[in-house]
Amino acid sequence: MKTNAICTALFTAGLLFAATTIVRAQTPAADPQQVVGSPSATRVAAAEAGSPPPRNTEGRVILGSVPGQVGSWEGFGTRPMLAIFDYIPEGSIIAYTPFEQVMRIEDRHEKIMLSEIPYQPWAKALFEARSRTRFEPYVRCKPSAGPRAVATAYGTQFVEFPEMQKIYMFPTGGPRHYREIWMDGRGHPEDLKPTYHGHSTGHWEGDTLVVDTVGFNEKMWFDAEGDPHTSQLHTIERFNRVSFDRLRYDVTIDDPGAYTRPWSSGFYMEWSDGESFQFVCQDENFAYELMLGTEYNQMDRSQPIFP
Repeated sequence: MKTNAICTALFTAGLLFAATTIVRAQTPAADPQQVVGSPSATRVAAAEAGSPPPRNTEGRVILGSVPGQVGSWEGFGTRPMLAIFDYIPEGSIIAYTPFEQVMRIEDRHEKIMLSEIPYQPWAKALFEARSRTRFEPYVRCKPSAGPRAVATAYGTQFVEFPEMQKIYMFPTGGPRHYREIWMDGRGHPEDLKPTYHGHSTGHWEGDTLVVDTVGFNEKMWFDAEGDPHTSQLHTIERFNRVSFDRLRYDVTIDDPGAYTRPWSSGFYMEWSDGESFQFVCQDENFAYELMLGTEYNQMDRSQPIFP
């Protein structure tokens, strides 16, 4: 109840605080990196050259709603979230777009190939086991982090509080939670207690919000497909509203406990007008038919987080 009240109060305050003069101006489209499986830079630039994003009185892009408008960012492009499945783990029940179809999408966000993710052996084995079960903490009302929190079902909202030097992210789907990004130049505390969202600090690089996060616990998934992580996980996220209706999200995953080197990927999100509805995550939602997959005939309920 207390968390719900905080979320409601912060969101309401954010809408009132957003009363700024909006200046529309065209900005250069992002220059996507040319990597394996990358779409045509020309096609991506064309897709990003739509109606220009809204700006505040200082000329900087606004990531969230503007006065007189309500909406949120939805979707995350080609599934899966971060990797193109150039091979399918045996028995996988993850929803994916066939490789040949993905290659024909010219304005997609460039993504790493599944075969290129630098898993440590144990992490690869755990990922493949998760791909056969979909036993995701999110569907049991646990908060998500990183890309999974950004692309939560039914939309994500950004609310800036300049006087507080903070930005809050409110996901509509999942448990009633929010993410706090400190914008006052502080560093990360030395002795962080691991949490679902970790500790996030942000700064602007032109029109791009750059967010540095550490201090994650190991009770959640950072993407919808179940790529493993440890408490050493460190993410660098970049949010760039490349046009009025499109948000580019880039993330670098750095976790020496689960991967042999850092790796990067991302996706696009589309703007959706309208009020968000109140999503209630049902306590003790086990979703048996969605999470058993082909791996288990029954579940061990003695573990609060599984696997």
